[in-house]
Amino acid sequence: MASERSNHPKLNIPFLQGTWSTDKGMTLFLIILLIVVFVLFPLASLGVFPVLLVELGFSAMLISGALANRHNRVLTIVIIILTIGVLAIHWLTQYASAKPHPVLDASFILGLFGCFVVIMLIETFRPGAITLHRVRGAIAGYLSIGITWGYAYYLVSLLSPGALRFNSPLQPYEIPVARYIYFSFMTLTTVGYGDVVPLHPLARTIAVSEALIGQLYPAVLIAGVLGMALQSSTRNES
Repeated sequence: MASERSNHPKLNIPFLQGTWSTDKGMTLFLIILLIVVFVLFPLASLGVFPVLLVELGFSAMLISGALANRHNRVLTIVIIILTIGVLAIHWLTQYASAKPHPVLDASFILGLFGCFVVIMLIETFRPGAITLHRVRGAIAGYLSIGITWGYAYYLVSLLSPGALRFNSPLQPYEIPVARYIYFSFMTLTTVGYGDVVPLHPLARTIAVSEALIGQLYPAVLIAGVLGMALQSSTRNES
């Protein structure tokens, strides 16, 4: 076991030790993700929270997601550098006078959350005992898929306005991307209230792919975790 552990290089940075050297980093990412998606986004759309607070929470979510990976030093460094770039572009897009194109902002966030999904899957299915933190990582991966596809819908709508048709107009305080994340989770869970309709062929393709992932992810997760539990039990008996 000692030789196996030595094969996984770790990021040797002091402030990443402690919390980030354990699975608690994944738990913190999940907590911030839940707060941003289910508290900050909807309440800010009602005018309860200022947009700046949402942006700060969103930035904290990106940083915690970047630091959730601890088993691959190269991947961690690449994700951290990408996160810094995404944050710079995002804040410039929101508040700088010479704003970058919003398509660039959405594209980089989409790519970063795609990396988060890969990280969550790696952390969830890596060898080891089945722990509560691993289960939380699986939940974080599922929610990250919803945000990733939400930004995919948002990007398609930026490139082709009217790609998705909403039954209600955009409210004064409503955050535009929050509408697409809502539709993403409705598609991922295959609920589909019918208040949002994808009209563009690319938007429809993305919706179909997300619906398939929403069906397959729980099945693959349960099968994978069950297989890991059986392997662990067999090793303990032997």
